[in-house]
Amino acid sequence: MNINDLIVSGKIEVGAKLTMKKKGKIISAVVTSDGFIKTSDGQIHKSPSGAARAFNDGKPIDGWLAWKLENGSKLGSLREL
Repeated sequence: MNINDLIVSGKIEVGAKLTMKKKGKIISAVVTSDGFIKTSDGQIHKSPSGAARAFNDGKPIDGWLAWKLENGSKLGSLREL
């Protein structure tokens, strides 16, 4: 399941705000209408992990666990519903 699948199924809305914490800094992003993630620096990523890796010094990271929804739950929790 990808972000677009979550949009189509109604589990997440276009424009939903995401955050992740890295080195004490809060990074924000939004879900775009095409199912991508646009980070606060304007970059567009096809996957949560790609977006998270951009802020993890290029090192692999599971974006489904790193990104959180506004209610504080992990983005990946939406795939379990």
